[in-house]
This record gives sequence, C-alpha cells and structure tokens, in this order.
Amino acid sequence: MRLTTRNSSLFIVFFAVVFMAAANKIDQGYKALGQYDYFKAKKCFKKGLRRNPAASAQGLAIIYFRNDNPFHNYDSAYFYINKSIEDWSLARQKQKEKWKVYGFTYDSIIHLRQNISSAFFRIANEMNTEQAYISFLKKNPWAMEVERSIVLRDSIAFYGAVQENTALSLKKFTEKYPASRYKDRAIKMYYDLQFDEMTADGSLESFVRFINSNAESPLRLYAEERVFSIVTAPNDIYSYESFIRNHQENHCIDSAWAALYQLKLSDFSRNTMQEFLSFDHRLHQTILDDIQFFDSLLLPFIANNRYGFMNIAGEVVVPNDFDFTGYFQEGLAVVVKGEKFGFINKRGELQIPCMYTSAGDFIDGLAIIELNDKLGVIDRNGRYRFECIYEDFGVFSEGLVYASIDEKYGYYNEDGEQIIPHNFDDAYDFQNQMAKVEINGVQTFIERSGAPIVPESYEEIERYFDTLFVVKKKGKFGFVNNKGKWVLDPVFDAIGKLKNGLAIAAIEDRIVYLNAQGEITIDNGYKTFPNFIKKSEFIEGTAIAFKNGKYGRINRKNELVAAFDFDNIDVGNDVIPGQKGEYWALYDAYGKRISSADYSSLERLKNNNFVAAKSERLGVIDSAGEIVIPFLFNAIEFFGDSLYRVEIAGKYGIYHNDKPIVPAECSQIGRFSKEFLFLRKQGALIYYNIRERKFVQLVK
Repeated sequence: MRLTTRNSSLFIVFFAVVFMAAANKIDQGYKALGQYDYFKAKKCFKKGLRRNPAASAQGLAIIYFRNDNPFHNYDSAYFYINKSIEDWSLARQKQKEKWKVYGFTYDSIIHLRQNISSAFFRIANEMNTEQAYISFLKKNPWAMEVERSIVLRDSIAFYGAVQENTALSLKKFTEKYPASRYKDRAIKMYYDLQFDEMTADGSLESFVRFINSNAESPLRLYAEERVFSIVTAPNDIYSYESFIRNHQENHCIDSAWAALYQLKLSDFSRNTMQEFLSFDHRLHQTILDDIQFFDSLLLPFIANNRYGFMNIAGEVVVPNDFDFTGYFQEGLAVVVKGEKFGFINKRGELQIPCMYTSAGDFIDGLAIIELNDKLGVIDRNGRYRFECIYEDFGVFSEGLVYASIDEKYGYYNEDGEQIIPHNFDDAYDFQNQMAKVEINGVQTFIERSGAPIVPESYEEIERYFDTLFVVKKKGKFGFVNNKGKWVLDPVFDAIGKLKNGLAIAAIEDRIVYLNAQGEITIDNGYKTFPNFIKKSEFIEGTAIAFKNGKYGRINRKNELVAAFDFDNIDVGNDVIPGQKGEYWALYDAYGKRISSADYSSLERLKNNNFVAAKSERLGVIDSAGEIVIPFLFNAIEFFGDSLYRVEIAGKYGIYHNDKPIVPAECSQIGRFSKEFLFLRKQGALIYYNIRERKFVQLVK
C-alpha cells in the first residue's frame, strides 16, 4: 500500500498516540509501585516491555525482588534486572530524564542488581556447599561478594580434599582451583601424602621407587636421605661401599664417601690414606690435606682464655674458638664449647658436633662419650656403635668389651652385638680367651660363650698358670684346676703372681715360694714384712728376704746374696738402696756401701739414678753416689730422656741431667708427647722440644 501525504500524517499521529500510551503505562506502573499496588504495577510494566523495555524490566525486577507481594521471585528479579541493563541504551534520553524522578537511572539499576546478587549470596551461604558457591559465582560475576564466595568455595573444597586424605584428592583440588589461596597448603599436603602413600611400608624399594617416579617432589631429597640411612644402617665398610656402588645419583653420595673414608681410617695409617686416593671420588684434596697433616704435631695454645692449636713454629693452625681442647689422637682432638664435648680434625673442622657431657680420645677408631650421665661409643663419623645407655664401659680386649646397665655387666663385640647377657655384678677384660666376673659377692672365670671355666665361684680368683687358678675360700688361698678340683688346699694368707717361674706366698708370718705347679720350692723361715708381695718377687734372679728382724737378698737357688744386716732395703740388682740404723745408703750386690750414709730415704728411678732425701729436701744421686740434682726440692719426678721435673713452693721446673733448663717458676709441667713437655706459666702454654732442646710458644 502506498502512503499518501495524508495517510503518512495519519500514521505518524497514530504511532505517537501509541507511544505516548506506552509511556503513560510506565508512569502508571511507577506510580502504582509507589502505592504498593503491585498488581497494577506489574500489569503496566508487562505492557510497557515492548516499547520501553529498560524501564519496564527495572519495574518488574523491583516487584519480583521485594518480598512483600505475591510475585516475589529472585530468579525473575535476576532476569528482569539484567534485561534492564541490556536495554538501557535503547531508552531515549528524554525518557531517561523524565523517569529519573522514579529512580530510573543506570546507577539505581546496577544497585538493584547488586541487591539481587546479595540475596543469591545469602541463599548460597545458607546452603554452604561448594556447588552453591560455584553457581553463585557463575551467575553473579559482578557481585561484591565474589571474593568472599571464592574463599568459601575453596575452603569447602579444600576441607573436603583434606577429609578424603589422599594425594589424588589434593591434586584434583589444585588443578580445579589453581589460583586458590589454599593452593600452597594443598600442594605441600599433596607431596606429603604422595610420599606417605608410596613409602608406607618403609622399605628401601619403596623409597627408590618414589625417587625414580617423582623427580619434581620436594621430598625427593628426604627420600634420598632415607635410602642412605637404610643402606648404611649397619654402619660398616661394606654398607657404604654398597651405597656408593648402587646410588651414584643420590645427593648423599659425598657423605657416603666421607663416611667410608673415616671407617677405613680406624687404623689411622698413612697407607690407608694413600690407598683411598686411588678411588674415583671427590675427597682427593681432603685426603691430600690429611696426608700433609699426618706427621704434623699440633700443640694446644691459650689466648684470651680460649684454646686453639698451633704448629711447632708457634703459628696458629686452628683459631682459639674453644673453651678447652685435648690432644690429637688418631687425627682427632677433643674440644669443648660451652661445657659440651666434640671432636675436630687437623684442618680445624668440627667433625663431630659438641653435644656430649664428656668424651675420651679415639682408640682404634672408637671413642667413649657421655650423655645424660650415661656412656656410649661412637665411631669417627659420630655414629653410635653403642648408644648412651651404659653406666660403665671397658676397653675392647680380644674383640669383646664389658659394659653395665642397671648395675649389671655383660659383654659385647665390636659391632655392638651383645654376646654375653648382663648377669654379673662386676666384670673384667678378656685375657687368654677368659674373663673374671663377679656375682653375689663371689668370683669365677668365664669363656667367650659366657659359660664358666671353673665350675664353682670363690671369694677371689686369679689365673695362675695354664689351667691352674689361685682361689680364696674362707679367707685362705689355694689352687684349683679348671675342673674345680683342689690342687693345693687353701692354707695361704696370700699368693702373688707367677713371675720367672716362681710366686711368693705367705702362711701366717712365713714367706715361701711356689713353682708353676703350685708346689713349694723355697721355704727357709723367711718372714713377712710391709709390702712383701711386691718387694719379695724375684727381679733379675734376686729377691729381698726378711729374717730375724733384718733384711737381706737371696737368689733363685735360695742362696744368700747379701747378708741379713739391713734394717730396710729396696729392690735392685747391682746397686741397692739399703738402710742401716737411721740412714740410707747405696750398696753393691754383696752389701758393700758405695755412697755416703746420710740419706733419710732413697728411691730408685727408671734410669737407675735415685731420688734421695736429706735435711727434708730432695735431690738426685747416680749409682756411684754422685750428686746429679742438688738437694733443694720438695718433689722430683723422672720424665725420661734424662729429664726431671722438680718442685719447690708449689712451682715446677725442669732439669736435663744435672743442668736446670726451666726455672721452678711454672704452675704446671707435664708430658705432652714423647718429644714434648708442656709448661704452664703465667696463664700461657709453652712447650719444650726434648729432642731439639728448645722451647715452642705462640708467635704473637
């Protein structure tokens, strides 16, 4: 149909009328809404949707949002408020200005949408499920509750994964919510559970399997440490060699080489160090350093009341970082920090931490340590060979050592295995494949199996010779064999050790001598005297005897060597200290005096000189009676190598033969080693090189 000018005008008029009518419906709807006439308002807004969708949808959203009318429905409110936003741009500006009085603004529409979203959040919050928050977030990405919803959603999901307590559940959580604030915790728990699930049986195979299949796991290093711990649990050379051979990629490989090296060094020999250099490992420089240090002597020094080590040139090698130090033994030295004991090597490295309350030197690769008032044994790696559970601990003898727990003694081998149970009240070292033990106040000998060698127990027992034992019964001594049969009845008051085929014995006040079979071979009326067990032993074929109140000397044939005319006598052979009357002198083997007789005492030294006392002072004379050290001192001790320590008024000095080399001005002097003496003077440690006859002290 073709519109004429007249018809066109009529159409425009018609359209305007219709449009105005629709606009009037919006006005009517807002007015009805203001009067809470929801039926009329709903009807007006519904009719206005076609011509004025933005305003009509806002009005309908208000109706459906409010809960004071029968049309209340959040889903419908949600639908119409979003439609209002979508159609906002279609509304004419003139209408926006007109209906602004009713609250038809973009901000009010957005505000209503937020209120509707908040209502949905409250519903999701009441449901409090992961899916409820997922649905809310999907439908309301603009809501101000989005961040809180994400936290609540993630917390519920995370808690559910934790409750399920499997690595898979936690892995799914991290994959589903990669931006969650719980991600890091979930990942850590995932790795922990993954590790626990794969290594639940604690076997070596499970840890190896975990390592091979989980290169990215932060617990891989721990798994490698567990492999190291399991394989090397025996703590012997073979276990470390096995680890090195089969686990080259394990990060503990260097520790294994170091531990193997230390166990190999139990003999602490240069040859062991040099042999170890031939292996393909990373300890090359360490071993070269140890070889270089092997023959070097390190001496403790004190500076500012702290201990360190210097070389024989007086140069600092180990700084004075310690409260106390011992001496180097088998390449390790005891050090103390804050009353805790540990060990350093000659490179100054703390090889075993300061954690013990006491520690002894290393002997054959082992050291006794104390912790919480209990003793144990560690090796050069600081690993326990024996835990700190013992009250007493001996030294290894013939491969066994005694130890006590709860005041009962047993025996162990060098691997820490108990060989003989803790059945004894006291125990002694094994010698000649047997050891003396005590139980309930009586003694016997046992073999390595713990079985008694002598069937019965006695008040005292000592091995005499071969299968013959000295035993004490009812206060008297006799002999039994290993069958427990009496060889000689217990009639003696004392029996000494068998030396040079003879042993001294006493019956009441009479001294006799017994042979290896326990038979009396010398009995000539000799009497007991103070310390007769020691003094009457045969030394180089002669022995002191006491008869008719006088001392003399006899030989093994019971022949008189020196007449019984001494009031006292000391042991000797060619030159003998003897007392006649008030004073002592030196006599030859036949009793002829060879020195002045004006000494109040004489004591033989290992170099066959004598400490002599005169006028309450001590000096030294030689075997010809000539004075070596003048009579000026309160105490004299022979140190060997022609050295004597002298003391006067609490101060110490050193003589070399007859010449003073250190004045008596030191607070302490002792033997440091075969070649060195140590001297404490005015708080400093000074050393004397015996061979080179010179002093060593810290170079400042």
